[in-house]
Amino acid sequence: MATQTPTLRTIRDQIDQIGAEYDARFAGQSRVTRDLSVLNDITSRMKRVQGDLERIQRSVPASEFGQLRDTVKQSLQIYETERKEIMRVKSLGPDFEDFDALRTQANLVFAMYHRHFAGKARNTRDLGLLAEMIDDLERVGDAMKELAPSIPPGHGTAEDIKLVADNVQMYTTERGEIVEARGMGTTDEQAGTLAECANGQFKLYDTHFAGKSRLTRRPALIQRMIDNLTQIQDRMKTLRDQGLRTDYNDQNIQIVEESLATYRTELEEIRKARQTTRFADLQGNLGGAANEVFKLYADNYAGQDRRTRSLQLLSDICDQLSEIGRQMWDLGRAEPTDMNEKNLQIVTEQRVMFEREYTAIEDAQKTTGVRQ
Repeated sequence: MATQTPTLRTIRDQIDQIGAEYDARFAGQSRVTRDLSVLNDITSRMKRVQGDLERIQRSVPASEFGQLRDTVKQSLQIYETERKEIMRVKSLGPDFEDFDALRTQANLVFAMYHRHFAGKARNTRDLGLLAEMIDDLERVGDAMKELAPSIPPGHGTAEDIKLVADNVQMYTTERGEIVEARGMGTTDEQAGTLAECANGQFKLYDTHFAGKSRLTRRPALIQRMIDNLTQIQDRMKTLRDQGLRTDYNDQNIQIVEESLATYRTELEEIRKARQTTRFADLQGNLGGAANEVFKLYADNYAGQDRRTRSLQLLSDICDQLSEIGRQMWDLGRAEPTDMNEKNLQIVTEQRVMFEREYTAIEDAQKTTGVRQ
């Protein structure tokens, strides 16, 4: 039976589809966790496209044929290089696999810093979040140091350890600068800054807790929010005691007090829900919560024009998935299961992809001047 001659449009679509699949499954991902059979399939499909393109060469304008031919050729070269790198890192053993997983964790913290702190006004940044990120990087750095002696030299372990340490130092310095920045300006200006900081915590509640299953919420996150709001309220009261007499500051103190009462009640309810739930059920519920976040991403970003996409929504999606991943990691330490390990890997892969997409949207919007 004769095969149907492919069209130029079909070939273009196939090139785009295969390239997007490669980007999602391999670009920026930990090589030691990659499945070579998937890469082999991607490579085989691209080679078939290469053959189809050769078949229709005479019916395609020379310039367009050359452009598509070069795209396919470059893609196949990238795939071959990636295959060699995957095989190389897999040959280094389980300690390197663990070290590479730590690299991914560090990179995700760096990406979170980029979204929440880099280039932002220091006086309104979330001190609790930054402290948590410092703790995460310190844990990663310590684990890297333990593994490094068992890994052959020349694989970037020393450089990665230094990079993590440098970022811990930078974040620690940043924390002090944030505290200092909040005390600058007139008392009215400081009160306005504190109100904005409180609004940031209220937004966190809306993003991570409002309308969500208590079972899949992380108690430590709402505790962090309570601690942040308590510090903010204490500073508001200090301004009042120092002579600031404004209705809005007094009203803000009351609003924060009411929110603290709500959050403390919510924390107790979350703890109760988790205490009466089996580990297996909690793991399954976290998997379901992750699927909801994946759908939110698919509905708002998959196949869309990056120039029109909301960076804030994508940042929220990244943070929601980070919360789920953190809980999966904690559960894995307490009671490891194959299901949880698999789910955590999927969540981590998606987090890497979403963080890359955030940067791609930023770049696309910079070239057009659009901000969403």
